[in-house]
Amino acid sequence: MKIVKHILIISGVFPPEQVTSAFLNYDLAKALAKDFKVTVLRPKPTRPIGAKFQGNWSDPDFETVLIDSYTHPESELIGRFKEARDFSKKSVVYLKAHKDEIDFVYNDGWQFLGLNIIAKACVKYSIPYIVPIQDIYPECLLTTSNIPRFAKNIVKGILLPIDKYYQKHAYRVRTISNEMADYLSKTRGIERSRYLVVNNWQNDEDFMYLPEVNEDGKMVFEYVGSINVHANVDLMIKAFAAADIPNSELRIFGGGDQKQNCQQIVKDMGLTNVTFGFVSRNEIPAVQAAASVLVLALPTGNGNLCLPSKLTSYLLSGRPVLASVDQDSSTNRILEEEGCGKAVVPDDIDALICGFKYFAEQSKDTLAKMSKRSRQYAMTHLTREVNLSLVINPIKQILQ
Repeated sequence: MKIVKHILIISGVFPPEQVTSAFLNYDLAKALAKDFKVTVLRPKPTRPIGAKFQGNWSDPDFETVLIDSYTHPESELIGRFKEARDFSKKSVVYLKAHKDEIDFVYNDGWQFLGLNIIAKACVKYSIPYIVPIQDIYPECLLTTSNIPRFAKNIVKGILLPIDKYYQKHAYRVRTISNEMADYLSKTRGIERSRYLVVNNWQNDEDFMYLPEVNEDGKMVFEYVGSINVHANVDLMIKAFAAADIPNSELRIFGGGDQKQNCQQIVKDMGLTNVTFGFVSRNEIPAVQAAASVLVLALPTGNGNLCLPSKLTSYLLSGRPVLASVDQDSSTNRILEEEGCGKAVVPDDIDALICGFKYFAEQSKDTLAKMSKRSRQYAMTHLTREVNLSLVINPIKQILQ
């Protein structure tokens, strides 16, 4: 009788939450369940802030275990650390109780402290694991310019060994860009071959039937995603207002702890051509395709080593992209090399104003060509079919 290997996926977010990592881990669980027994540990759904979740979400192809842990979706450091610690500690309790039947762990609990707690348990029980990394810690905690350099060095010296531990002991570390993999290998002193580079994917089937481009002459800019401190939506609003483009509109879709603040900015400025909304996952492709240009803005240091998952969705929608990002980022490289958008320096309202004006000055034909190139790049590099196997194959190799 064939013995079916057992894979444990520990996921800090999972559907019905509309977060990229949730969808990625769901796709991974579904695919692995074809050949293995799969169990997913997940906390109560809380993301994005403002979303309402009803009923018990499960899938017949794998087991889902709801961990009754502390949750803190707000962007507040102490609460997030407490959330990571509690979910991971309780996941380790499950891992310990089932250690003799678990053959592999996909360690995607909450970043940094959470990953480290689970990694130590895997090492203790000699269970191999893969750890995926979306953001680089502790560096991304230290991007605020008002933190003194000596303080940054002290904090980094204390926290960096924690980050290095769970990467050093992982069977593989999944990253989302070559730039990120190169940086982590160099700064953590771990051989480059241990790092997998796998783009965040989207279900390209959701983007198969997109509406036609808006032809009423209005220039529609859109942001679709979480409205938090790292999204710089307030900067988008102020730059769009200052650009003062005739017959234009900025549409903002999403929830988050900065949404009310951004709505207040719009009210205080008396802007009538900036609107807010919320979309479900299945509505995102059509909503994005209704835009003339899709916009994202990342703070300095937040986008130089990774490819934002938002960009994947934007490009699949087949629209030009305006990005306020680090100039040495993969986002800037793709937009420039593929000719599917424009990147400007981050945290600079004048640069972003110029970005809005740049697209307003382009002809319909030029925008159409950018749209086509966006779609072509995404279908070649950013689909589920292209990227999911890059994660699954190493898991199959070690289990076979």
